[in-house]
Amino acid sequence: MIIMSNNAPFWFIKNGDKLIQCTKEAFDQAIREGKSVWYRSYANKKTEKIAQQLEASRMALLAKPDLPTKLRTVLTNPQNVVDVQVVFVDDPLFWEKESKLVKYR
Repeated sequence: MIIMSNNAPFWFIKNGDKLIQCTKEAFDQAIREGKSVWYRSYANKKTEKIAQQLEASRMALLAKPDLPTKLRTVLTNPQNVVDVQVVFVDDPLFWEKESKLVKYR
């Protein structure tokens, strides 16, 4: 488990190379819509970098047209995405490993 920074959290929606700062509600809506997001306020740069890799793997899976519906639902649930990025951030390949589980087939 990582420790979040004491700084105020910042939520962003990625639009190409641009980051658009938004509210938590807009952040959650972007996750539901399958858009790429970025959370800023991790305790250190290493954790932030791993979280970015984790988000990249989530977006790569969402780009697959044959992604099982159950897995797509998990990947677009804001609670799952934020929890994974906060709790499992030390495993940037989490989504790839998770996608191979039988329960999503």
